[in-house]
Amino acid sequence: MPPRTDIPPLPAPATVRTVAFCDFDETYLAHADTPAQQHSRRTLEDYLVRAGERHGLLFGWVTGSSLTSVLHKAAGHGLRFLPHFMACSLGTELYVAGDTGPVPEPDWHQRLPAAEHVRGLAEEAVRQLRALDVPLIPQTCRAPDSRVVSYYYAAQDPERDARRLALIGHIADRTLLQVNLSRCNPAAGDPEDCYDVDFLPRGCGKRKIVEHICRLHAVNTAQAFAFGDSGNDLEMLKAVGRGLLVGNCTDEARSRHPRVSAGRHTDAILSELEGALQ
Repeated sequence: MPPRTDIPPLPAPATVRTVAFCDFDETYLAHADTPAQQHSRRTLEDYLVRAGERHGLLFGWVTGSSLTSVLHKAAGHGLRFLPHFMACSLGTELYVAGDTGPVPEPDWHQRLPAAEHVRGLAEEAVRQLRALDVPLIPQTCRAPDSRVVSYYYAAQDPERDARRLALIGHIADRTLLQVNLSRCNPAAGDPEDCYDVDFLPRGCGKRKIVEHICRLHAVNTAQAFAFGDSGNDLEMLKAVGRGLLVGNCTDEARSRHPRVSAGRHTDAILSELEGALQ
């Protein structure tokens, strides 16, 4: 069962007219958490309370972190509200607001394969990659019941990296998985000069979360918003009509997406929403 939390959700809009999908670490939550960033986040929280009623805005986090990790950070940083929904572990889990905290969204969770099945497929993919001289370093951040199996690939030189990353994608597809490959972000606690290699079930991921939530609330994805800071957010940003990188985004993400805010973290989110929802 999801952990309980004393942090209340944002008030639910009477009628959902648009949706905003937001990455959590280093997009909504600045890990440095300076007084200026805290003030900016509180200002955004106040706006989101009003925007639900005035504009029918449904707001959610779509993050690579687990639900337990997100709730721990939210409490530790003094967040006053949780969003209307949270898609955790790279869009393999989806939670909506309940009476005592987030609860699984049933239509999403009934389609998920068992965690043991995903882990077995990922282990086979890693075995094949090792035979092709593509070394991967296990990450220890995932819980045993997670449907994401994560590794690091240590960057070497661009030409070799491109070949090896392409092989990772090929082997993932051959073992009936999908894989997220993105440059690590040291600002979020990742190691330098590495790539995240995240194996997950087909039919999941941040883009699929966008499609599912918009379909659930009869919202056209062209009218939706998305905010992110790194390479694993790009499929989400491209799935909506208004996808925006915050100004503190990684160089990799900046080189691959045309819309980058001049503002950082929650300043970028607030500016985009205020400008569009008149």
